[in-house]
Amino acid sequence: MNPESSSPPSSALGGLRRASILFDIYQEILSALEHEDSIMLATIISTSGSTPASALSKMIIKNGGTVSVGTIGGGCMEGDVILHANRLYQTGKVEVMSFHLNEDDIESGLICGGSLDVLIEPVSKTHQSLYQELKSLRDKGEDCVLASLFSGEGKIEWKQLIPCSPCSAIPLTSRIPHLTKDLEESIKKAHHRQETQRVELPFGELILEPITGTSSLIIFGGGHVSKFVSQTAAMAGFRVTVVDDREKYANANRFPEAVNTIVTDYNSAFENLNVTQSTYIVIVTRGHKYDEIVLEQAVKTTAKYIGMIGSKRKVLTTYEHLRERGVTDEMLNRVHAPIGLDISAVTAEEIAISIVAELIRVRRGENQPLQHKKESINLTDVTQRLF
Repeated sequence: MNPESSSPPSSALGGLRRASILFDIYQEILSALEHEDSIMLATIISTSGSTPASALSKMIIKNGGTVSVGTIGGGCMEGDVILHANRLYQTGKVEVMSFHLNEDDIESGLICGGSLDVLIEPVSKTHQSLYQELKSLRDKGEDCVLASLFSGEGKIEWKQLIPCSPCSAIPLTSRIPHLTKDLEESIKKAHHRQETQRVELPFGELILEPITGTSSLIIFGGGHVSKFVSQTAAMAGFRVTVVDDREKYANANRFPEAVNTIVTDYNSAFENLNVTQSTYIVIVTRGHKYDEIVLEQAVKTTAKYIGMIGSKRKVLTTYEHLRERGVTDEMLNRVHAPIGLDISAVTAEEIAISIVAELIRVRRGENQPLQHKKESINLTDVTQRLF
């Protein structure tokens, strides 16, 4: 049975959960600058070992250090960053703070054993257009690199945004003064490795921060499972579009976290959709016939991910029908069906989690066999540490 065939029960998001879905650090920066001349932005630019937050995590310190939005891991380390940002607030200077975390220091609130560097910098109204451009590129799913040159005295000399789209018409030489071959390689390295690069120059330090375009997710079907896929995917950072041929199932009230809801016939659904190599497609319509119609069109796109719900028998039957209509095995091999990771999911909520977990796995480029994190722990090593 297709889970979408059941009638959808009512469901409401709590305030905290809704906030977590819609939180956008760059929108928060732009919103803050509408009311303040400047704010402080803290970004983790490098990590090693076990750390409380990943590289590129961000936190905004507003109102002279009294209000923070976002997080770089919590604990006393984050408190130190807020205090330091408050001191820098009046100077307009930039600084990189290094932290070496002691995994045995439980009082700090961070049971970690790694190290990290945090860039603390002022962001003023003069940077509004840059962050608007950054957010626009990211929302379109396009990658870019934010280049910031800081003088030896801790002043911002300039900030430039470098689009990384292959079709970008803006040459690097017009974006980066004194561009050299080594510097160009550092920009490419920041983009491809998704790691901040720090480049020492005669006139200061250049920090190259990769900005990943937001992955777009198109969900075909607005039923019960789709509702939870949309909510979970939005929390995981996907820009969600929901497509259904029934207006009562594809609307902003039903999918408040989606950036777009489209009511259209499935036969012509792809005519008005922008599917790129960073697009994810999830097919969970109300019936096998509609799933098949959508899948036949989806496999002819360049989408990064295509997944379809259903039993093994349904999937094989669908494949057989599509082969008869000229769809090749090479096209079908791109499809994740039955969709999701096998976590023995039963309910709509559990199925949605298994689907989004697979989306995240593909987004992160992970292709190794799944394993439990507990397998990395050796109890013999634990005993030796204790005694």
